[in-house]
Amino acid sequence: MIKGNRFVLITCLTVLLGCTEKTVEKSNDCKEAAALNLRADKFIATLPDSAFILATKALQLSSENCLDTKASSHQLIGKVLFKQGVYQEALNQVLKAGEYFEAVGELGKVAENLNQLGLLYYNIRQPELALKQHLKALSIYESLKNEAGKANSFGSLGRLYEKRKEYAKAFEYQQKALDLYKKSNNLVGMSTILENLGSIYEDKEQFPIALTYFKKSFELTTQTRDSSLMIIDLNNIGDNYRKTGKYDSAILWTNKALNLAIRLKDKYQLSSAYKDMSKVYGLAGKYEAAYNNLEIGRTIYEDMYTTDAAKQLALFQTLFEIERKNHAIDQLEANERLNNTIKILLSISLGLIALLGGVVISRQRLKIKKNKEVIDQNQKVYTAEKKLMEAEIENTHLHEQKLKNELETKAKSLTSHTLHIISKNKILEDIQQKLTEVLKEGPSDHRKEIKNVVKMIERNFVQDKDWDDFRMIFEQVHQDFFHELQKKASDLTASEIRLASLIRLNIPSKDIALLLGISPDSLRISRYRLRKKLNLDPDKSLTQFIASI
Repeated sequence: MIKGNRFVLITCLTVLLGCTEKTVEKSNDCKEAAALNLRADKFIATLPDSAFILATKALQLSSENCLDTKASSHQLIGKVLFKQGVYQEALNQVLKAGEYFEAVGELGKVAENLNQLGLLYYNIRQPELALKQHLKALSIYESLKNEAGKANSFGSLGRLYEKRKEYAKAFEYQQKALDLYKKSNNLVGMSTILENLGSIYEDKEQFPIALTYFKKSFELTTQTRDSSLMIIDLNNIGDNYRKTGKYDSAILWTNKALNLAIRLKDKYQLSSAYKDMSKVYGLAGKYEAAYNNLEIGRTIYEDMYTTDAAKQLALFQTLFEIERKNHAIDQLEANERLNNTIKILLSISLGLIALLGGVVISRQRLKIKKNKEVIDQNQKVYTAEKKLMEAEIENTHLHEQKLKNELETKAKSLTSHTLHIISKNKILEDIQQKLTEVLKEGPSDHRKEIKNVVKMIERNFVQDKDWDDFRMIFEQVHQDFFHELQKKASDLTASEIRLASLIRLNIPSKDIALLLGISPDSLRISRYRLRKKLNLDPDKSLTQFIASI
């Protein structure tokens, strides 16, 4: 009996020591993951790619014992994806972060995450959900008496109300945010709010007041050396001068933004600056310079679009690998827990057997052997069936996720492509109209050069290559649309098919006319002919009918 008790004690101690060692290993992983998250947070603004790599490593090291670290990793990944424009996956990451922050009870982090959710909901065109998140965040910050958090929420609410054209509320919240930032002497926060206030006045076409706020913001950004906001301020000032007809000043300030974007290698701001320069030169009558700047901006935009697509693909691949590895880790941990439970149960069983063995060992030996064989066999069957089921579930999930990612990427590509064509045609139309007016006014020394520029613009209107690219992406997102449309009316022309596809995307009539290179009156006639070929009743909506295909 004494030997039996000693055996049970030794077995239990062995199991406990093994668990303790694993707990220490998990604690070390949590510390390393937390350190990686701190480094990633520092790189978010300047080196987003490095921040993404560090955050993913931290996520892989995090376990169920360090939910706060796991939450921070998800939040950082979400911020990087947000900057890259991958809003849907960013939303998934931030939602996961919110669940973990709530689980550990970190209210400050919960509020910060809610503000990030608000920005994401706004960018995926769900303003009501965005408003709800920002108000929740503000409520938490008020309960915690966190002034910096309240200022952030006030600024977010102000931007949201500005986009909804509720300028009184927008101004109220932005002013509250500015007052809090002034109290804490937060120059970065102050410059951001001043830029927001300038945008409100610019929306209301109060350009002199807007210019004052933009210049105040620029003064602060030069002190904080916030290059990103500095470019925005420079562009805003140049845009303000352009809208008030001060073209020389507009060129000067926009050129400063252009040079800073070149130094920072910020392709997005660089493309925007070239487009602004094109607008200013066009209004100033310098049409060749306007066209050249427009072409440079377009080239940079296309290169940026290609680069962003490659980055997004790499991000999706990395996220896929993380999910796969996390699933494998979870499965290993589950198996480990199961094995530990089995070991403990077996140890206790063996201890009891040892205690009773001295009395009935001769009669129970065969029975014990058979029971052990049955247990082992059942365990093997259970393990095999479980692995098979988990493998099937994982394959199904990965396939669904892959399809979802592909569809989101194609939909974003289609939207970006369409917006690019609209933007290009609008600018070309404005320049063409200005040139035509110049030709009508009378003789000109540069009449021949102007005609050549007009012809050049006409050649760039609605290029077949743009439509071929558009149709290829459209068919991938809206499968069988053209086939079903041909069933409804087999004699549709190429122009009518283009019109139907643009209506299917719910693009406004004004932008459709720009895309097709026709006047609004011609567009109405085209819509009437399309309705007639589709045999639609007068009381039926053409838009709703095409949306149902």
